[in-house]
Amino acid sequence: MIKDYFLVSKNEKLNSIIEKILINGHRTVIVVEKKKVLGLISEGDILKALLYKKNVNVSAINLMNKSFKFLMKKDDKEAKKIFQKHLCSLIPVVNSNMILKDLFTLEKFLLKIK
Repeated sequence: MIKDYFLVSKNEKLNSIIEKILINGHRTVIVVEKKKVLGLISEGDILKALLYKKNVNVSAINLMNKSFKFLMKKDDKEAKKIFQKHLCSLIPVVNSNMILKDLFTLEKFLLKIK
């Protein structure tokens, strides 16, 4: 089961997004609407928004990165390739309709391959 602190709605505001990132400790949240993945928001996306003077009341839909890495099935080898190449902290696992089914976190992945 995916914890709520990894997920934000498209209308969630910056303060709430930052809180969830701090709680989950993975520097990223997944933007969902009815379990469908719309995008990801990382700490870097937030820093860019603040640097370019976006309003602090900005919604997730205006912060999210729509071009993100994901997997269609839970595959350790593919996850390893994505983690190594893109240095991301989490990878959503979705079905063909982009419905969130699971996720890989870098932390759990590294603990698994010890």
